[in-house]
Amino acid sequence: MKRYHGMAISAALLLAWASVATAEDEPLWSLSTSFNYSVGDYGTGKDTTLIYAPLTLGVKPIDRLTLGLTIPYIYQTGQTVVITGGGVAVRNNKKQQLGTATQNQVTSTEAGLGDVLLKGQYVLLEETSFVPEISPYLKIKFPTADASKGLGTGEFDETVGVDLSKTLFPKFVGYLTLAYTFMGSPVGTSFDNSFGWSVGAAYSVARPFSVFAFLDGSTAISAGQANPLEVRVGADLRVTQALKIFGAVTRGLSDGSADWGATAGLTLRF
Repeated sequence: MKRYHGMAISAALLLAWASVATAEDEPLWSLSTSFNYSVGDYGTGKDTTLIYAPLTLGVKPIDRLTLGLTIPYIYQTGQTVVITGGGVAVRNNKKQQLGTATQNQVTSTEAGLGDVLLKGQYVLLEETSFVPEISPYLKIKFPTADASKGLGTGEFDETVGVDLSKTLFPKFVGYLTLAYTFMGSPVGTSFDNSFGWSVGAAYSVARPFSVFAFLDGSTAISAGQANPLEVRVGADLRVTQALKIFGAVTRGLSDGSADWGATAGLTLRF
């Protein structure tokens, strides 16, 4: 059975946007990377362009347990948002970030290492005729990004969540993810913890080609800001037994999300 993990750059980013894992052949190691591009004003009146390029190494030390380490590169223009353990959020001091009309004409660009992510997930219950597969997980965001450049908050974030998947019809699988992120707040700020969710489905058009669609959302981390909400559609193709490529596009449905986004990536399993 396939598993789609969303890494939408919105209520979660990291999120692994359209990464698809297969349980037919359970390899010990996996290596995946993707190029994630998004642009939007997040209700500030000034666009922020964000490129998020993660490299993830996965390992399956024992049956049902998967560990993953993600090291991302970030390129950001605009500086009106910040990446957190729950996704992308508008800065608390966004008005100060935007400055005067004259300052708005000057674009600020920063790039560098993002926050490293460590994730552990365990298949607690395998799918049966009447019960979905249930896989709880724990994700920790380490503050390795340069907070002075606006590439991170400079604080640890922890996320606990659960993925559920169920074959509803032949070639058609439904997915639901629920997650809660404990936000670390930098000095002088107070972020709220965030509840995130994702619901969607995947359809196997013709082996080895599949399409999928998801609705992703979460609660905002600061009062007065819109809750992130976006729709994501994409496809994946298994080129060989070891190589899979995938792509997706997103459309923001609220000021808490980027207006548009696109993702392309690949996964190697060995």
